[in-house]
Amino acid sequence: MIQKTSKLSNIDVAIYALYKLGGWQKRIHTEDIALECFRLAPRKFSWIKYPKYPDISPVYFSLGDAKKKEYGELVIGETERKRTVKIIGGWMLTIKGIRWIKDNIFRIEQILSENKITRGRLSIDRKINELYKSKAFNKFLLEKDKANISHAEFAESLICTVNTGVEILKSRLDQIDSIAEELKKEELKNYVNFCRKKFALLLKKERR
Repeated sequence: MIQKTSKLSNIDVAIYALYKLGGWQKRIHTEDIALECFRLAPRKFSWIKYPKYPDISPVYFSLGDAKKKEYGELVIGETERKRTVKIIGGWMLTIKGIRWIKDNIFRIEQILSENKITRGRLSIDRKINELYKSKAFNKFLLEKDKANISHAEFAESLICTVNTGVEILKSRLDQIDSIAEELKKEELKNYVNFCRKKFALLLKKERR
């Protein structure tokens, strides 16, 4: 049987995806399972050179292994490429597979949830790091309310340009304000307040 570990295997994700798609009651097409696996764990189930596309190969091999006795005979089925009059194609959980997912679903969902939080935190960290490195923020740290920051420098600190729309600029400021509140970063909150005052006229512009 598959050993429980703190890190998900491809088989873990593939079996979970099959279960979520209704594979406990009917056969599910390999491509549907591949899309669900890609949604759940994109790094594990994407092309290497073009990571924005799902890769069906790890799904096929994972299900093929899960079908074997040494892996617990968790599924029945085969790729649709082998489909004949006698072979239906697609994948379905066996009784053993249903029991296995019931025993492991909490572990799998907990790790998938943690990974979502991690991906979100990485995005937050990137925004903060870019802000900390920006010319505008460093001017503000040195000169406080007297900092002479240009429109271009202000936009660049938000990972934007001078051509970025007002709504996006305001949204980025709101996002940084929320991050600052959550992480207790007073310097970030002070910078946001400074920018809202200094660029008040710019931020009040209406769309034409």
